[in-house]
Amino acid sequence: MPTDNHAKLRRFVDEALLKGYVETVRQLLEYAKNRAKEEGVAVDSSVLLEYWWGLARIGLVAIPGEDLSNQVGGPFIPKLHLTDRGRRLLELGEQSPHNPSRYLNAVRDRVTQFDDVAITYLQEAVEAWRCALHRSSAVMLGCACERIVILLAESVAESSSSGKLRKKLEKRVYISELFDDIRKELLQLRSDKKLPRELADALDRKLSAVFDHARGLRNQSGHPTGEEVFAEDAEAGLLLFPGFYELVDKLIAHV
Repeated sequence: MPTDNHAKLRRFVDEALLKGYVETVRQLLEYAKNRAKEEGVAVDSSVLLEYWWGLARIGLVAIPGEDLSNQVGGPFIPKLHLTDRGRRLLELGEQSPHNPSRYLNAVRDRVTQFDDVAITYLQEAVEAWRCALHRSSAVMLGCACERIVILLAESVAESSSSGKLRKKLEKRVYISELFDDIRKELLQLRSDKKLPRELADALDRKLSAVFDHARGLRNQSGHPTGEEVFAEDAEAGLLLFPGFYELVDKLIAHV
């Protein structure tokens, strides 16, 4: 498990890249080490190097090819280039999965009771995305979404006078069918003015939209159709998930 010390070291790397303080990997490491000394953080070069190469591997930073030829006959000091995508993700901070431990901790902090099963699937979705396994990431994210939808269904079933949901939860049903029943129950609560406005307004805008996105990607990925899942689609699902989980958590607490 990454320590708080490691989290701070990674933050120094993000800071240097976002603010444009460095032009080479060497300068980046030096900056992070100096910031660590300023804040009394123990320096661990292996953490800095691992994090830097992780950012390079997933395309947030790049080393322009022309810089390689300029180093012939001299010491190789690669120059850095923060990509547009990299800047966008770094600016998102804890909402971005480029830093897995911070992202997962932020998800946990947004819910009152996080589910270990959902978090396990989410963690695998993040790691698959970081390895450019976009189909795998989409499948795992779909599983995480389905898990918390089932938790929501159990909560709604307990508070509903209808036994329809309870019966469906006792047997194997399609998640889309189960979700449709949950949505109907929640829409009825909205019509009866039994949902706070912030939750009522989010039913279509966030609950249905995010679930449909995740389920569509999972169906596209989990069947041997050969259809490609693009990086931006898998990435979008991970960026949307924290807000989706937070909404479901609030709905569970309310109903």
